[in-house]
Amino acid sequence: MVGSLHPRPIATLPFLAPHSAVVAFCEGVLKYATAWGALREDAEQKTGMTLEQARERLRSVLSLTDVTRFPIPKNPESVIFVAATVRNKAPHLQKAWPGSEVRWVTGGHVSSFLLHNDEFRRAIVDSLNRLQWPGENES
Repeated sequence: MVGSLHPRPIATLPFLAPHSAVVAFCEGVLKYATAWGALREDAEQKTGMTLEQARERLRSVLSLTDVTRFPIPKNPESVIFVAATVRNKAPHLQKAWPGSEVRWVTGGHVSSFLLHNDEFRRAIVDSLNRLQWPGENES
């Protein structure tokens, strides 16, 4: 979201990131770490919501983080998505931000994080090199 909303061009590097917090907290592995019982109890006491209604409410709130609903960054060429080959939706993000690049690393989220640090560092350097720096191209 910062890369999309920042007033100036910045390097933006979503590493192993979904397009929205909904994917992680409502559909992905973090749904097992969410305290649904506590959320249901709180929602039930305050609003009379059922667990399913509380889940849908959380999904609705987290959908506000969907970066495909935000403007294209000022310099999409400096956006490099580094995506894992297992269960990744980076092409969805690239389609929403034309001009961006997707780079693939083999594995899932955990193995990619542990085994492909060189790829992440290379993406950072490449993204920064695509920005125009103050004083550059001045004659």
